[in-house]
Amino acid sequence: MICKLTFAILYVSLSVLSPTILLAQSELDYQLREGYYEGVRPKPVSGFDIELISVLADYQEQVDGLPDHLRVKFYLETQTAVHVTVREQDYRLFYWLDRVKPVKDWHAKSLNDFSWPTAVVLRRLDQKLNMYDLGVLVRLRKESPASVEEVAPAILYYSQLPAKINGYLFTMKINGDARLSCSIYREGEASAVMKKTYHGIPGGRPFSVRWEVKDAQEATYSLVCKGYFLDSNEPIQQAVRFYHRPRVN
Repeated sequence: MICKLTFAILYVSLSVLSPTILLAQSELDYQLREGYYEGVRPKPVSGFDIELISVLADYQEQVDGLPDHLRVKFYLETQTAVHVTVREQDYRLFYWLDRVKPVKDWHAKSLNDFSWPTAVVLRRLDQKLNMYDLGVLVRLRKESPASVEEVAPAILYYSQLPAKINGYLFTMKINGDARLSCSIYREGEASAVMKKTYHGIPGGRPFSVRWEVKDAQEATYSLVCKGYFLDSNEPIQQAVRFYHRPRVN
């Protein structure tokens, strides 16, 4: 009798709450917003050994909690197709934003920007989310992942832009435990301006390659990472081509 009564109460409770829960869930689903798609969605399956997650300027504002709006700014050297993706670096909340249609067309030889409110999705997922748990990837020309990526490094901020670009963070994820050697080359030059070796990178976890640009001249550069999986010795390789412009104005 007690079991039947408990089941009946549970059934009635779920019947009452389900419409509200379903409505809230549907509002958070990945869908068209104001000029972009945003929401909760399963992470697309990557067929590559290395997945490029984010390419950001190495810059963070001091912030407690999530600001009302987040902003992305990037420099476009040449006129081309632009594909912006914002996602968690460590995919926990299943947050995804992409298919951005700018209010004004993206323009070459200038800084381009995109902003969106956090109240619609992000704050409802986690009010205490650190905005720098998000990654931003601005792919050029092609929308899909590739072994050679062409990107525009982005600045993620909410209020104040940096005075200049002092470095970059290239965030990736590998399908298995691996060892990598990563170098950065200025286009047309054989000598690397930076070399780093990463031992024992854990598979399935994001890791970042940091480049402190110092006095690097404005030009096109490429990050080239080569290595192998620790369990099989199978080779891995990823290249990321980007334009470095130190000034922000």
